[in-house]
Amino acid sequence: MTGRHTPDSRPLVLKFGGSAFADLDGYHRVAQYAVRRSTEEKRPLVVVVSAMSGTTGRLQQTLDALAADPPAHTAAMLLTTGETVSVALLAAALDAEGVPACPLAAGDTGLLAEGPGDRAGLTSASPEALSKALADCPIAVVPGGQAVDAAGRIVMLGRNSSDLSAAATAAMLGADTCELFSDVPGVCTADPYLVPEARTLSRISYEGVRRMSRHGAKVVHEGAVDWAERGGVRLLCRPFPWSEGPKGGTAVGTGPEAAAVVVHKDSDVWCFRSGRERRAAGGRLRAEGLGITEFDTASEACLTVPTGARGAARHLRTARRLDDLCLVTTLRADGRAEHTVVPRSDAAAEARRRHALLHPDPAGTTGPAVPPPAKARSPHSDVLVGSGPAPAPENKPLD
Repeated sequence: MTGRHTPDSRPLVLKFGGSAFADLDGYHRVAQYAVRRSTEEKRPLVVVVSAMSGTTGRLQQTLDALAADPPAHTAAMLLTTGETVSVALLAAALDAEGVPACPLAAGDTGLLAEGPGDRAGLTSASPEALSKALADCPIAVVPGGQAVDAAGRIVMLGRNSSDLSAAATAAMLGADTCELFSDVPGVCTADPYLVPEARTLSRISYEGVRRMSRHGAKVVHEGAVDWAERGGVRLLCRPFPWSEGPKGGTAVGTGPEAAAVVVHKDSDVWCFRSGRERRAAGGRLRAEGLGITEFDTASEACLTVPTGARGAARHLRTARRLDDLCLVTTLRADGRAEHTVVPRSDAAAEARRRHALLHPDPAGTTGPAVPPPAKARSPHSDVLVGSGPAPAPENKPLD
């Protein structure tokens, strides 16, 4: 197979989340799938990869045990190594399949960002370097969630931002579709790990999935939706391994909004003395690239902040944290959002209850609550930090 394609062939962009690399065989499975797609569709292929499952969290725990508040660019230097490992391993697996691949570093992707090094904002995307790579080989392998800043330093685009890399890459290369593979069947009406009855949507509008992401759902990165919409790129959210079928996955582009339930399980609830203080703090947190949700209880102005977010403490000095409480949000198809705070241990049950109200089961087949399945963690995710027990994270206030 050569890297030559017809001048009018639009690239195919595929993104694989960390769950695809739960074991080393995952790299072979992704390589075989990528080769098949490239061969069948006869067009250049860009594969955007995440770190193998569990790696970034393990690196973050190790960093936290060493330093309470390291410089952002120092953190980025460490936390981006997981994707670099995945790029090299997938390129090696492709070579084993007899297909030359171009493993690229962040500086070769054409993605430029600015802001804090560990959660920078993507500002521009230039296709020249990546187009040159695709002219020389049939498949380019790109690290997800990474870019460079104006000084040429590698920066992270935040956690769970491989979607953003993929969508921006597809937009800058003129691709019509970007396929996002993960461990869930598509965009669902709730987290299927918490709500087994969650329904997979066949299609949803850009605004619908953007609203879910903005309210804390781990569906598609909000920035990825923005880049896809501006570039006219349709997003296909699919499970991997992928079984061909007419009803599989979710198409993001044209379509309805969706009624859904979101559990903010990775965020803490903070309350302020007034709405004015909450709005001011919220604005500063957003300016630093942190995803937050503002809401009111019966008596207080509150917001959520990602647990352990670096640099958040200085914006929360006038707030108090509601320990062991979790926000559950109901998103209605008409655009309304309803928030409730419950004990963290009750969050999954509350989500199931609210989901049943949004999407009644007319057949009465919904069974009793079951423990959510554990997400896969690669046994190789500690390759960069050793195989000893991970440092225990400290659960203490940010102030």
